[in-house]
Amino acid sequence: MSFPDKYNPMRDRAAPFAASANWVLAFIACLILWYGAMLILTTVIWTWAASPRIATRPEVLDAFYEGSTPGGVFWNLASFGVYIALLWVILRGFHRLPIDALFGGRAETARTFGRVCFFLVPIYAIAFGPSISDPNVYQQMDVGRWLLLLLIGLPLLFVQIGAEELVFRGYLQSHLAALSKNPIVWMVVPSALFGLIHYDGTQPTYSAWAYVAWATGLGLVCADVTARSGTLGPALAIHFINNIGAMFVLAADDWIYGAALFIWPTFGQPWEPWVPFEALFLFTIWLTARLAIRR
Repeated sequence: MSFPDKYNPMRDRAAPFAASANWVLAFIACLILWYGAMLILTTVIWTWAASPRIATRPEVLDAFYEGSTPGGVFWNLASFGVYIALLWVILRGFHRLPIDALFGGRAETARTFGRVCFFLVPIYAIAFGPSISDPNVYQQMDVGRWLLLLLIGLPLLFVQIGAEELVFRGYLQSHLAALSKNPIVWMVVPSALFGLIHYDGTQPTYSAWAYVAWATGLGLVCADVTARSGTLGPALAIHFINNIGAMFVLAADDWIYGAALFIWPTFGQPWEPWVPFEALFLFTIWLTARLAIRR
């Protein structure tokens, strides 16, 4: 079996892993990334929470978990650096590869990132415009302060999206493609795992699984354009523009909203009624990204 013609670039992405690819190693890598990050982050947070300054101010810890303040948002984004560090260890220890091997060439990654961003910005502007004009939506801060927060927030946002794309589309997708040429293995499996890490047990079950389904769909879109282009640029662009919109432009008031210019009150309503709209929007993003990379 060979790679489908439209996914021929995956052959080059899988090539660096040909000598070291192993099903057991892929499984161990997932365990290290998940449990290793949880151990490190839990230790750091507990140590921080036990400090006298934080122990007497529980609202600071709440802000971190909820992302209800700019500082809470920034710390949440920065925490993803742990995954990048663990991935670096895995690549060096298991595969003797630099992390650059996951990008598909710096110049091509930058080129496709910029091109896909250019195509996606108008799509998101059209989608967000009517929502911002909703009478229930309110402006959280003045534009000047928001722009200053963006100077800090955007580099940290790159840490967050970079960690997720490097792990799921960079490492897992390429590693599994070296083990199987079947797209169900190297595209669907990492996307499903990407969806599962977005499960939120504090939400009603139906809303939590609806969000998992949406995240899996986003993962499939990013996996497909990565396979078509041979670089992480398009996936990084999709993730970047999506998260700017959801975290810094118009955020729901239930999580990671402290640095957003506008807030959309959810009034405790479930999320899943928006699934048909989100599915259509993901399809539009996918087509737009493909148009941008001409694949």
